[in-house]
Amino acid sequence: MVPVRLESRRGDVPPADPYVRRFWVAAIGSSAVAELLRLVRAAEKGEGVRLPRTLPTLIRAGLVKAESAGLIVFDQVPMVPLELRWRFPPLLAAEHSRWVESRVQPPTP
Repeated sequence: MVPVRLESRRGDVPPADPYVRRFWVAAIGSSAVAELLRLVRAAEKGEGVRLPRTLPTLIRAGLVKAESAGLIVFDQVPMVPLELRWRFPPLLAAEHSRWVESRVQPPTP
């Protein structure tokens, strides 16, 4: 079993937010997102896990870090980076743009 630790990180949404399932699934696949959520749950409980099959994908996407003592997952998930958004079909890309625009808060005077 591989230990998993939860680390605090500034991000956009918690792992349970619908954004993760809606947009990250399109970017890295449903198996990788399911593994990410499993790792987060294990870290919250202080449990170890079997080595995820999608670990290379999660590491490349910056969603998981590997260290000699185990894996690190984060309490916040970033927006899908631009270099992965090319995988979005046009309607999903438009939906993502609307989501991003709705999150941008105008500066207060």
